[in-house]
Parts: sequence; structure tokens; C-alpha cells
Amino acid sequence: HCPPRRSLRISWIYSSEGNTHALLRSNKMLLLLTINLTNLGCHSVFSILAAFFPQEAKAKGATDEMVGLIFASFACVIFVASPLAARLMSRHGKSYVYIAGVVIVSLSTISFAVADALPAGWPFTGWCLLMRLVQGFGSALEETAAYALIADVDPERVSFLLGITEMSTGLGYMVGPPLGGWLFSIGGFRTPFLLLGVLLLPAAALIHQRVPPELCRQEALEKHEDGERDVPLGDLLRNPQILLIAVASVLANSDYAFLEPTLGDHAKALGIATSPDSIGLLFSVSSVCYTISCPAIGLLSDRSRIGPRPMIYAGLLAQAIGFLLIGPSPLLGWLHGGSASWLQVVGGLVLFGVGESMSMTPVM
Repeated sequence: HCPPRRSLRISWIYSSEGNTHALLRSNKMLLLLTINLTNLGCHSVFSILAAFFPQEAKAKGATDEMVGLIFASFACVIFVASPLAARLMSRHGKSYVYIAGVVIVSLSTISFAVADALPAGWPFTGWCLLMRLVQGFGSALEETAAYALIADVDPERVSFLLGITEMSTGLGYMVGPPLGGWLFSIGGFRTPFLLLGVLLLPAAALIHQRVPPELCRQEALEKHEDGERDVPLGDLLRNPQILLIAVASVLANSDYAFLEPTLGDHAKALGIATSPDSIGLLFSVSSVCYTISCPAIGLLSDRSRIGPRPMIYAGLLAQAIGFLLIGPSPLLGWLHGGSASWLQVVGGLVLFGVGESMSMTPVM
């Protein structure tokens, strides 16, 4: 049974609008701000390990393969769990799934700090892998529900609003590595996880207050009773256009997945960055470029003269050139003479950031 004030608010919404869209639009600016700040925090959780974790994990006996697996597990779980998040939204409502995702990310991030007290070897790596898997599941719920909530807030400007959301994603990637390196330098292994995990909880409380889960759940139940059903994933993937969008998304997100476990050691070997702080700043180059370019790419993609497809193709090409520069590729031996300069590495990171913006924003 709802408290009297909440019951009054819910009954007023049903009598005036009949669904949750009115509630979302009446809290438009607050919800957009909260969702984007939370999105920034969740993607900071994803990227915060890059500046210090590989070195610390190796000191605890982890192999390069295990470090790569810990990093990759986050994105792998998002890939697997996102369809489940969509099904949960159809049964329990978008707000419920969003809040659950934020709380799971928060608690698993706080729990990640426990790894510092565990013995070296499998106890350490096993706990880190488990917490990374749980973080990925929570992030899948949060991100999938966030896009759905934004689409309900203002359907007429959804491309622009998703461009802003991608901007907060880029900010999370940008802030995470240098923030993680700085917090690690001043407070040790536990500090980045404890601080970020605690900061996410107020967002879940605010969404719970402004968009009550029971209201969204009631709407989801009504749609289910009316006979509305989810489209099976297999039917979606049999659509050639959707399959191509999925492939483009995988390719567009591959750059950061490759860089996260490898760029720190690569930069050290080249003498470009040696401390956690400097490695974090190096990671932020692509994130800054991604963040700055997302709103402009979102607007350009909506214009009929350009459209999304040429933008996606150009973005994937830019990312491919970025890989060639950072490697460096033997194909560019005439340019680097066997070793990449700091200018090549930074140029490749710039292409990663702008290219991912071009290839991901139109897909949204």
C-alpha cells in the first residue's frame, strides 16, 4: 500500500494523463540531469581501473590474460544481459529496472574494494572477476532503462537527447582514468571504488522519488494484459538492417576494449606515460574528443543531406586508422620507423574518440 502523499501523486497522474509519460515530462530537466550524471558515474566505474589496475593485478599474481579477461567481462555481461533488461522492463517497468541497475553497480563497486585485502593469486583475481561481472549486469540494466526513459521524456528530440547522453558517457570515460589514478595515488586501491560506489546511491533514491517504480510497473502490467509482447531477439537479428547496426556497434566499441588492458603498458614501453596519473590523462584524450563531438554528430546525423549511414562508415574508418597509428602498424613503417611517437599515439586516440562518436551516436 502506497503512503498517502505518493498515492495522491499517482492518482493525479492517472486522472490527468493516464500513463507515465506525463510524469516523465513534468520532471524532464531533473530526470535528464540525474540520468546523465548517473551515466557518467557508471561509465567512470567502467574506466576507472585503466590507470592503475593492470599494474596492481600483476603485483598480486595475475597474468596478462587474466587482466584482459577481467576488463572484457564487463562488456561481455552487458552484451548478454541487455536483452534480459528489455524483458524486465516490459514486466516491471523502466524505473524499477533503472533503479535496480544503479544499486547493483553501486554495491558491486563498493565490494570491489575488498579485493585489496585478499591473498594474491586466485582469491584476488577471482573476486575482481566476480565483481566485474556483477558491475556489468547492473550497468546493462541501468543503461538499457536509461535510453528507454529518455525516449519517453521527449520523443520529438530523442536523437539530440541521446547525443547528450553519449556526451555523459564520454565524460565518464574521460573522468574515470585520471580520477582513478589520482584517487589511487592519494588513498590506495580501495579509495576509487568506495568513493564512486557511494556517489551512485543518491541517484537511485532520486529516481525512486520522482518516478515511482510501482507506477511504471502498473503500466507494464497493463500493456502485458492488453496483449503487447516483446519481439524475440532472433526475429530482430534476422532483420538485415538491425544485424548491421549490431555489428557496427560491436566494431565501434572495440577501440576502448582493446586499449583498456594494454595502453598503460604500451605507453610505459614507449616512455610516453609512466605514472598512474599520466596514464589516466592519456586515456582521457579519446574520451575528451568523444565527449566534445557527440552533440554535433547527433545534430548532423539528423540532417537529410548527411544522414546516419555515411557518418557511421566515416567513423569506423577513422577508428581503423587510429589502430594503425597506435600499434604502430608495419604498413606505416615509413612514418614511424619501427616505434610510435607520442604524436602518433595521441593522434590515434583523437581518431578513436571522434570516430567512435561518428559511428555510435547515429546508431542510437
